[in-house]
Amino acid sequence: MPEVNFKPLPTDYQELISALKKHIELSEKYITDFESYHFNRTREKAVIYCLRHVVDLAKGGLATSLAELPDSLTTLSRASLETLFWARYVTISNENAQEFTDSTLNEMKRTSRKNLIAGYAKVYDIKTNNDKTKEILNSPLMKDIPKRVSIETAAQLGGLERVYTNLYGFISMVAHGRAFELRTKPDNKDEIFASTSATLGALQCVEIISADWIIHRIQTPKETLIQILGV
Repeated sequence: MPEVNFKPLPTDYQELISALKKHIELSEKYITDFESYHFNRTREKAVIYCLRHVVDLAKGGLATSLAELPDSLTTLSRASLETLFWARYVTISNENAQEFTDSTLNEMKRTSRKNLIAGYAKVYDIKTNNDKTKEILNSPLMKDIPKRVSIETAAQLGGLERVYTNLYGFISMVAHGRAFELRTKPDNKDEIFASTSATLGALQCVEIISADWIIHRIQTPKETLIQILGV
């Protein structure tokens, strides 16, 4: 497989769209190739998941960019940056990768526990139909749930706290629906361009993180990621 090379983010919108399309296609090819590796373990599977996820988000970013939907695009670019933080996080160590893969079940248990405690859900024995809610709540299944790793912590552990502070923090206002009167012009094309650039940058970063780890078993230098994102 050829080495992954990255050019500076385009300054022309049409070139930016073209670059995003090309990297989506390239990343999809990498996913197919990486998934065929017979020696993939937890860390490799986790970073492949991140690459697949960011490609999906990039496709959404492309569609919302072309449709000129700034809020949707900004929200998707934020999710792409989150995926970058996680991709970086899982390649740092086997322990991080295991925590990441375990977090799905742990989050499901955490959400279930909240609903059970609030009385919004119940657990019944499938055979006797007896209420087992209290028994489940008092079991180790619901008591010994590890504390979640926040996205900010993941960014910091990956050396990307600057990206989190400079980019992620501001666009989170839009994603959370708390950016009232933040936009000065209703048809500001600069916002579309910025969010599309962030989407492309995050995709490129996850792409090179995945390639570096899957192919070479090395961690991408954080300086490379910073340079790709231009922050």
